[in-house]
Amino acid sequence: MKIVRGIGAVIVGMIVFFLLVLAAEWISHKYFFAPSRHGLWQDSNQTSAFMATLAMRDLLLVLAGWLIATFIAIWLTTKIARGPIAGFVVGALLLLAGIQTAFVVQQPLWFSIASFVIYVGATWAGVRAGMPRRAAYE
Repeated sequence: MKIVRGIGAVIVGMIVFFLLVLAAEWISHKYFFAPSRHGLWQDSNQTSAFMATLAMRDLLLVLAGWLIATFIAIWLTTKIARGPIAGFVVGALLLLAGIQTAFVVQQPLWFSIASFVIYVGATWAGVRAGMPRRAAYE
């Protein structure tokens, strides 16, 4: 039963992450910057060209959204699983996705490094925050 709970927690964590990132990107595009044309995200060359036009503020906003989404998803995954392993699995999957994105979409080196630090740091913090509290007398 613990394995089923862990697998379910990983699935929920990944879904929560992607929903939070979609929401953050929708807000970003609606209020701060907008892609120049429909279908931009389906072509990595167009996406890379668009990334090159973004200001520092816009890139930091993207990183902030990833930080919040990663922390919440890992925290929830760890809470549901009642243990750290599922949270670390989600963190590893998100880090792998971030590495893949860094290779496919041209972005500044500092941005890639910051995203990797965010995935690792938010995973550690989310697992730590999601772990059940131990009683002081144990």
